[in-house]
Amino acid sequence: MVLGWGTDLADALGRLVDSGEVAVSLEIVQKIRDPDDPQQKGIFLGADLLAWLGAARASLDIDQYVYHECGDESDDAVSR
Repeated sequence: MVLGWGTDLADALGRLVDSGEVAVSLEIVQKIRDPDDPQQKGIFLGADLLAWLGAARASLDIDQYVYHECGDESDDAVSR
């Protein structure tokens, strides 16, 4: 989706960040409720996306939460 916005937008955002007018960030939140399900694991950021984020001078924030049972406690989230 982000790459669909095009490199012109990334460059324009980068100029705004450089001027101090804005901050640009990509925030990803991943919640894993079944650690055995391979569909719920991993985040892939390709080279094209990283280049776009770099041109936009964007920060990257990734929060991962793994919900699992630990002893008597259930539905505890462990941030990674």
